Amino acid sequence: NSKHMTEKNIVLTLISQHRVLQKELGGVAEELKMENPSGNKIKKLLDIFAKDLMAHLELENNTFYKELLKKMKEKGQDTTKTEQFIGEMDEIGEKVLKFLENYKEEAVIEKEIKEFQSNFEGIVDILVLRIESEEAGVYSYWGLF
Repeated sequence: NSKHMTEKNIVLTLISQHRVLQKELGGVAEELKMENPSGNKIKKLLDIFAKDLMAHLELENNTFYKELLKKMKEKGQDTTKTEQFIGEMDEIGEKVLKFLENYKEEAVIEKEIKEFQSNFEGIVDILVLRIESEEAGVYSYWGLF
C-alpha cells in the first residue's frame, strides 16, 4: 500500500532532515571555536541552515502535524495535548527564525561575535530539545493512527 509507505517515509524524511540541521549547526559551532571566526563563513552556513530549516518546517507543519491531528481526530482521540505540544514546537521555531533574522548580515555577526555565540548556543539548546521531543513523542505516534 503506497499511501502507508509514504506516511512511513515522512517520519524518516523528517528525522534525516533533523540530522542535516544538526550537522549544519555543528559547522557553525566549529567555526566559532576558531581564534577569529569568519562572519562570512558563518553567514554562508546559516544561509544553508535557514533554507533547510524552512523546507523542514514546511513538511513538518503543513503535512506531518496536519495529517497527524486529522488521523487522531478520525480515531476519536483527544488532540489537546498534541496541539499544545505543536504550539510549543512553533514557539521554538519562531525563536530560531528570529535569531536567523537578527544575524542575516555578515557585518552584524562579526561586530557582535560574542553575543552571537551566546545566542547561538541558546538556539542550539532549544533546537536539540525540539528535535528530541519530536523524535521521542509525536513521530512515534504516527504509526499508531
